[in-house]
Amino acid sequence: IVKQKHFYPIVKMMRRACTAMPVARRMAAAPCAAVVAARPASTVAISVQGLHYVGTGLAAIALAGVGLGIGTIFGNLLVACARQPNMTRMLFNYAILGFALTEAIGLFALMLAFLMLFS
Repeated sequence: IVKQKHFYPIVKMMRRACTAMPVARRMAAAPCAAVVAARPASTVAISVQGLHYVGTGLAAIALAGVGLGIGTIFGNLLVACARQPNMTRMLFNYAILGFALTEAIGLFALMLAFLMLFS
């Protein structure tokens, strides 16, 4: 046993914990032990409204992908226009087409999220 002063409370606490009577014996030994009714195993109640929220959240993940896609499209447009400035008009038309298709996917995901939430 460590005899240093600052370790003494820890040693005392550990000695008390090791020699303490288990909880079940203490409850049985107590003359006026409170009787606690046994609870049945808990079950998880899943509501339909909760599942609507989960589905809406999962459908909203697609909107993050749409944001990344649009950022990638216009970031690469800037790089391409910097490399070939004479093709800016044609590259911009392709970028707008890519933006429209990517945004359409986002709108479909948003529509699906609202359908799951409110139906």
